[in-house]
Amino acid sequence: MLRYDITTNDWVIFAPARSQRPHELRRTPEPVPPPAGRCPFCPGNEDLTPSEIRAIRNGEQWSVRVIPNRFPALRIEEDVRRIYDGRLFGAMGGCGAHEVIIESPEHDRVLADQPVAHIESLLQVLRDRHVDLMRDRRFQTIVLFKNHGPAAGTSLSHPHWQLIATPVVPHTLRLRYAIATQYFDQFGTCLYCDVLGEELAARTRVVDENDAFAAIVPYASRTPFETWIMPKAMATSFSRLEASRFGPLAEILRRMLRKLRSGLENPDFNITIKSAARGDEDEEYFLWYMRIVPRVSMTAGFELGSGMWINTVLPEDAAAYLREAAS
Repeated sequence: MLRYDITTNDWVIFAPARSQRPHELRRTPEPVPPPAGRCPFCPGNEDLTPSEIRAIRNGEQWSVRVIPNRFPALRIEEDVRRIYDGRLFGAMGGCGAHEVIIESPEHDRVLADQPVAHIESLLQVLRDRHVDLMRDRRFQTIVLFKNHGPAAGTSLSHPHWQLIATPVVPHTLRLRYAIATQYFDQFGTCLYCDVLGEELAARTRVVDENDAFAAIVPYASRTPFETWIMPKAMATSFSRLEASRFGPLAEILRRMLRKLRSGLENPDFNITIKSAARGDEDEEYFLWYMRIVPRVSMTAGFELGSGMWINTVLPEDAAAYLREAAS
């Protein structure tokens, strides 16, 4: 079957007959080997990293640390002006920011095993870095993401997040905003808020929830067990996340990571935070959310050739399976 994703105006193909049962998709990834010599993210090795941007400390010991990426995709020092070679070929300097947020001093302790209070502190740092970098008028979008495991793009096994500030709004994000804006203009309500409301009413794709957040498997999810953590209170930008909601978000994020680990045998995964671009932070057409994508399937030729996705697990089955997984 095909399902229409109203948030992107696109179609997703579901072919559950092509798959095995959910528990047979599970796999254990090969661990990322430690770097030769000292791990640059471990305490005592701070001399191996660029100068610290921010840290949460208790005396001399840090618990969360922010540094510039040593090999940045974008740099603050670059020129943001655009240049053109004729009518068709445009370019601009690689202006932006690329930071690493080291989750904790512990090299082998993953986020799912951290205390809720520590995850709260981490979320506060992520939010604060988002706010701080958007003070630079050259930056249009903040992309926060976490890669866990080699299949997700991890190069250093010490748990960390990354942040990239871009001078333009990426097309896929721009498309989501445009569709949400069109929906708001037509119906006068937030598309993502309406989707969440429908999901909470239906219950079939809800995995977990608390007073402030809900974790759902989207109706037209592109990959098996893709999960969104969505706020129940209207907030277009992650930068608007209130301090009182760090705790509930930390709780549900921790439970979801534990469910994925126990239910899918510790898959590699990516986490991204979808948030409104500059100028739209206070609008009511979009709802920021956290997207978790377990790496249990491969992007292959059809997806690359068509831009459409084949998902081998129905979202209702994925949600039911994850609801029963230990957390």
